[in-house]
Parts: sequence; structure tokens; C-alpha cells
Amino acid sequence: MKLIKKLTALLAVLALSVTAYAAEPAAPDTTAKSAILINADTGRILYEKNDHEKMYPASMTKMLTAMVVLDNMDINDTITVDSSINEVPWDSSKAGIAVGEVITVENVIRGLIIPSGNDIANAAASAVAKRALGSNITYAEAEKYFTDLMNQKARGLGCTESNFVNPHGYHDDNHYTTAYDMSLIAQAAMQYDAIREVASEIKFTGNSAGKQKYNVDGKTAEYSWYSHNELLLNGANYYENATGIKTGFTDKAGDCLAASATEGNENLIAIIMDSEDPGRWQDAKNLFDWAFENYDIIEYRQAGVAATAALSGNNRLKGDTVDLVIENSLSEYMTAEEAASVEVEIVYDNGGDTLIAPAEKSAKVGKLVFKLNGETIGEEDAYTAMEVKKANIFNTAAYYLKVFVSKTTARENLKYTAAVIIIVIILIIISVIRKKRRERYRIRGNYRSSSSVYDTSRVNTKGRRRRRNRDKYNKYK
Repeated sequence: MKLIKKLTALLAVLALSVTAYAAEPAAPDTTAKSAILINADTGRILYEKNDHEKMYPASMTKMLTAMVVLDNMDINDTITVDSSINEVPWDSSKAGIAVGEVITVENVIRGLIIPSGNDIANAAASAVAKRALGSNITYAEAEKYFTDLMNQKARGLGCTESNFVNPHGYHDDNHYTTAYDMSLIAQAAMQYDAIREVASEIKFTGNSAGKQKYNVDGKTAEYSWYSHNELLLNGANYYENATGIKTGFTDKAGDCLAASATEGNENLIAIIMDSEDPGRWQDAKNLFDWAFENYDIIEYRQAGVAATAALSGNNRLKGDTVDLVIENSLSEYMTAEEAASVEVEIVYDNGGDTLIAPAEKSAKVGKLVFKLNGETIGEEDAYTAMEVKKANIFNTAAYYLKVFVSKTTARENLKYTAAVIIIVIILIIISVIRKKRRERYRIRGNYRSSSSVYDTSRVNTKGRRRRRNRDKYNKYK
């Protein structure tokens, strides 16, 4: 299937007829109230449904929690569980940890993702806050400090429609997000090796302190945690390309899912919000299948000549355009039809609409902006493929002479040129004949006497005739 997709893409890029607007392949229907599908590597949105509508993230929140923990602690660090675990609501999902237990940060991430423990989320938030503020703070103070970090992290990722007030996602009216913001969070989370590895695990069985269990002060415990992500589990909702990430549920949020999948070099992320089981699993699978079938990483511009610039103030004998070169090839996750429809816009460094001469060969003269359906998908610096010389009076005159000769000798203009030449010749002949006739009439009029005999005296006095002409006329005397 990959080979067929690549061949199709290549043929589409080389097609002679290209439409100005590339129609997207029809996406499948989803039961989710809000959903989005993106390419995890490029961030390109492939599908969206109410993706900017305010929603509740439930335990998908823990992806953000995990990132904040890893930003502030090393993967091999340990935390000691404190009484913060008693602050979670009684009906929360829990990892089953106890006060005083020692847990590695690596297993904290596991406890957040696999069993979706609200208790371990509190313990992690408290540990991060106490490291920064001291051990005497209350959990309320710790939670405030940690959620401030969460909101700062989210804003740094480009999330402008979210607010987080706890580290676990238990419902709070002021704890909200959108599918779009959650896609940014999920995309960033999968850049963390620890989160990406844990997200694909279907279970964890082992000691809370891992290999450090004999070298820590405090008690450790053995745990068996099992994933709630049915895309990873053998069963009706299993999906062979699934790689994670996080489930979520509250009465207000409904069934939610941050799902990831990989096929070859294609990495996708789907956010499904408020889609009642088994809808969330089927929505994710349908979106993944649709994208894998229709999209691929396609090189839509190769390094080398990528555009042609119009010139001004240049030596027109060398032409009125120059090729522009880019140094890097450009790729995007797109359909074959889209690859053939990519348009290029030249933005000149001089701020004008043309490239002003002179310019050296390989000189940077601006940038090329590549657009698909009006949206920018890539930019590259543009360099001249050859030297552009400035115009002067000599090459300008030579250019216009060349144009004149070229136009008059062009095959399609030969009949008109011949007609003009013939007319000019006729006019010249007529002019010569008329001139001779006038000359003849003038001579006769000037030198004929009243008795119709030529009077040569005027010729002699005015000196207007050569001697042989005077002799000619004297014979009539």
C-alpha cells in the first residue's frame, strides 16, 4: 500500500493540469461531541469537529501533569508519598499507593498513565511543589503552585482555551480545555521518551522503587497496574497500530480518549471528547484508517530550482526572469492531490514585486513561501541560479533592435513584413518617378522662350547646366 501511495503522489506532482484548490478526501463520521486528528510530527490538522468548543478533559489532564513532573524532576529521582493522597475525592480512580511509600519518577509516570491514579497525581504535585517551596507547605499551596506550572506549560505549547486547577482532572467547572488544546498537549507529551514508552504499555508489575528498592530510605510496595486503553488490549476495540496515550472519564466530560497510532513513518494523534463507549474507540480507529489510507509524507518540493522571479532594471538581452533555488527539500503529510496543488509565493528582500538588478549568482534575494489552500506549509530562503546584470544604454538599445528584427522576421509575421516592404518599394519608385517628372517639367518650363525655342542664355548666366547640356540646347538657335 505504501508503494502505491508514493507512486500516486509522484504522478500527481508531475501532472500537467493542476487545480488551484485541492479537495480533501471525505472524512468519516464521528460520534464524538468534539474531536480532532493531527499529524504528530508536523502538527497539521487532518480532521476537526467542534475542536475549539469548551470541554472537560477528565484524566487526559495527566498527560500535562506528567510533563510538568519530568520538567522539574529527573526520571531516576524518587518521591515519598505524603498525605496529599487523602485529598482526592473518594470516587476517584486510584493507583493504590500509601503514605510513606517511595516511588521513582519513572513509576510515577506509569501510575499517572496506566491506572490513571488521581492519588499519585496529588503525590507528584506535592513533591514538585515541596522541592521548590519547602516541606512545610499545605497541599492547597502545593496544588496552587503545581497547577500554575501546568497552566504555564500549556500556554507555552500554544494552548489559549484551557485552564487547569488540579493535577488529575477530576471535574471542576473551572478545569476545562478544548480538543485543539489537548492535541497540542498530547503532541508535546509524546516527545518525552518516558511518556511515549509508558503510553504503549498495557500493564506494569513491579516494585514502586524499581531497581532502587534496596537503596532507598522508606518502604516500597509491589504493584500491578493495567491499562484502560482498549486500543492496546486484545479485544473488540484493539487497533494494531495504536501506541497510546491516555483515557479519561467523568460524568460531565463523558468518555474521552487521547489516542496515538503509527504506520511506517506516519504518526497520528486523535483527541476524542464525549463519545460514549464504544464510540470513542471506533471514532479513533476510523480516523486513523482514513488518514493512513489517504495521506503520506510527500516531498512536494525538491532542493534546487523552485520558482522563477520577474526582473526589473536588468539587461533584457539575458531575459526578463531568473530561476530561484532552495537549498532544502520540503515535505508535508498530505494527499497526492494536495501535493500537486502546492503554490509558491516569492517574498523579495527588497520589499517589491520584482527582483531588482543587479544580483550576484547564488545571492539570497528573498524567501519562497509554499501554500496549500491559502495556508502556509513551508518557507525556504531563495537564491539566484545565475548572475543578473544591470541594464545600460547599449544593451537596452541592442535589446529593442533584437526585438524589432525578431518580430519582423517571425514566421507568423512574414506576410505582413513582406507587404510592408513591397509598399515601401512602391512608394520609393513612385517618389523617384515623380521627382524625375518634376525635374523634366521644371527644365522645359524654365528654358522655353515665347516663340517655343529654347533660350540658353539663362542656362549660361545661372550656370545650372553642364556644358554638354548647353551644347544640346544651342543647336536650336
